[in-house]
Amino acid sequence: MSATRAQAVEASSTPRPDPARIRPRPRVALTALALFSLLVGANLGTPLFPVLEHRLGVGPLGISLAFSSYIVALIIGLLVFRCFADSVNRRTVLVAALTVAATATAALAFAPSLAWFCAGRAAQGAAIACATGTASGALRILMPTRPGFAGRLTLLASSGGVAAGPVVGGALSLAGGDAVAVPFLAVAALLAALIPAILLVAPRTACRPATATEPIALADAPPELDARPESGDPAEVPPTPETPPAPGRRSGHRPGSPALRAFRVAAATGFLSFTVFGFCLSLAPSYFAGIVQTESRLAIGLLSAVTLGASALTQLLPLRGAWRMPVGLSALAVALLGLGAAGWIGGAPLVVAAGVLAGAGQGIAFQAAFTAATTSVAPRQHASTVSAIYTVTYLGSALPVLGLGALAELVGLGPAVAAFALVTAAACAALAFATGGRRAAA
Repeated sequence: MSATRAQAVEASSTPRPDPARIRPRPRVALTALALFSLLVGANLGTPLFPVLEHRLGVGPLGISLAFSSYIVALIIGLLVFRCFADSVNRRTVLVAALTVAATATAALAFAPSLAWFCAGRAAQGAAIACATGTASGALRILMPTRPGFAGRLTLLASSGGVAAGPVVGGALSLAGGDAVAVPFLAVAALLAALIPAILLVAPRTACRPATATEPIALADAPPELDARPESGDPAEVPPTPETPPAPGRRSGHRPGSPALRAFRVAAATGFLSFTVFGFCLSLAPSYFAGIVQTESRLAIGLLSAVTLGASALTQLLPLRGAWRMPVGLSALAVALLGLGAAGWIGGAPLVVAAGVLAGAGQGIAFQAAFTAATTSVAPRQHASTVSAIYTVTYLGSALPVLGLGALAELVGLGPAVAAFALVTAAACAALAFATGGRRAAA
């Protein structure tokens, strides 16, 4: 054996340092801040949509398209990235995502047309698709003994970023200069500044996946069909940490397993709750502006962020118990009826009260479902499982909003929102009944 080859074998056999022991606190903080900032940038334009309607010459359907272009790109990115989310270097992914997002956010500041704006939004969605599962997986690895807290921190960073985006956008639009350009350029600068910080704090070798060539095993993936092995074949032995899966077998959970059931509940809860988020981030600014009779972008941003902020704050509460799913979904259903009625009754107090209740209900239910799904899989499956959950979840932000925008073009925004709220509330009540009944039976 040559000296070079011997050195390579020796280097490959040298155990890697535990990534959780290399500057864990600053890396946790930077990872959470990166995810938070990416989502602030993606939701910065919410209070600016009424201005953009006039500037780009579009109506409710155009705003729905501008919002949904981000969601569609996000979903496609999640579907693609989940195939290798657990097998790529986490630092490389985060740096690439921040680079793309910073460039796209800066480009939105000068969008001359709806097509340009949609293209920039799509680039933001692709960047966040890459970063979501990777950041969550990084937090899980950096906090190996606290998987539940890692899941809650992921939710807090993502929900907090979504909630802060409209408020930051509204506030920066009043800072002087171009009301649209200033917010986008300021957040683009923040995203760009995070890149050298991550490169300095997180060593590349400490951000490599534990097993780069291992197949991804998702909580929702059925096992591959194999020929029935003969008696005594090792493939008959269930895989364990000591006995890895036999070749040709997927290491994921079988249909009907607790992990698969947890994934399905999390996906359904995410779809419904993000339907409400999609409304708050797209057409709600125009709807709320009509109710409270204001054109203040900061006020519109605050009203749009009430639901998102209440959800983010709920993630801080260490809630326990099987009651969370049915109670949270029931509260969300009642709040939706209140938001729909606000268009007819009027008044900011009803909008705020319904928004707070909707956010609290969403936060309670989704926290329970998300944590149950992510803690039921092995750490090596975490990033791909998170990507799978958010793939379904973000569909709730896109499809209903497109339907709402099309309906608003036909019947007006007020009646369309009332119908949207009624249908979504009924779906939340049905899921609350289903999850409550299942836990009672268990």
